Amino acid sequence: MTGAFEKALEWIKGEVDNGKPLSTIMLTMPTFRDNELVINKIYSFNPLIIGYSGPELNIELDSKMILKVNWIAKNFGMNVVFSPPDIHILRGNEPVGVVKRDGFGASDPILLSELNRHIGRLSNQYGVKIEVKDSWIKSAKILSMHRQSRRILLVALFIIILPTSLVLSISLTYPYILGGGLIALSIPIIVFLVTSIAAYLYFRRETSISRIKIQD
Repeated sequence: MTGAFEKALEWIKGEVDNGKPLSTIMLTMPTFRDNELVINKIYSFNPLIIGYSGPELNIELDSKMILKVNWIAKNFGMNVVFSPPDIHILRGNEPVGVVKRDGFGASDPILLSELNRHIGRLSNQYGVKIEVKDSWIKSAKILSMHRQSRRILLVALFIIILPTSLVLSISLTYPYILGGGLIALSIPIIVFLVTSIAAYLYFRRETSISRIKIQD
C-alpha cells in the first residue's frame, strides 16, 4: 500500500511535469493521509522537504525541543542547527528536515515519521488505527537506520553478552578454574552486573556530552 509520503511525492511530480509554477504547487498542496502520517505542506523544493503544518501544534521551540530534535537527528547520523525561529536538520551541509512553531517536515519518510512520533503525534490526533504489521515493519526500518540503536546493540553484544557468556560457559564446563562450587556460579552474575553498570555509565556519558554540545 502506497503511503502518504509517496502519494505526496507522486502528486508534486505530476504538477511539476504539467508545468505548474512552484508557488502554485505550494499553495494548492492537498492533504495526504495514511495509517501514520498526515502531509499537507511543502517546505522547500530544493531539496524537497514535505510534512505537516497546522496552528493547533503550537510547538515550543525551546531548549528542550532542540535537545529532542537533536536526539532524533543524531540517531540518523545528522546534525541540528537552530536558526531562529526554526530548527533545521542537516545531513552534512544538506538540509533534510525542519521544525517550525506550526509544523515540521523532512525529505525522508522515516525521518518524518520520527518527527511525527516524537513531536507531532498526528496519528493519535486524528484517531487513525495503526495496523500491527505495518507498525512492526516501520519499527524495524527505524531501528536499522538509528545510529544510537546500532550502538546499543553493539555495546550489549560486546560489553555485556559476550563476556558474561564466556564466563558462564567456563563456570559450567570447568568450574574448578573459577574456584568451584558457589564461587564459580556467582562469578558470571558479578560479571553481568559489572558490565551492565559499565554500559550504563558509557551511555550516560555520551548523553551528557551531546547535551553540552547543544547548549554551547
